Amino acid sequence: MKESTQAKITAAVAAARGMAQKALATSPNPEWTEYEMRSIDEWIALQDVKLERPEAIRRLVELGLNSKTK
Repeated sequence: MKESTQAKITAAVAAARGMAQKALATSPNPEWTEYEMRSIDEWIALQDVKLERPEAIRRLVELGLNSKTK
């Protein structure tokens, strides 16, 4: 059976909405750039203890949230 133009449009709109929602959703696992990963790894190397990236990122976020800017 041949799909109608209306059905094709409806399917395309639904797909576009799904992609838009996914793109706009807050992701707890962002895609890091090479520069960001290198910067995190450099920060880890400067620490007195061995940290895995997730722990380092948590600590960096905490430092940022606790910093006082005026």
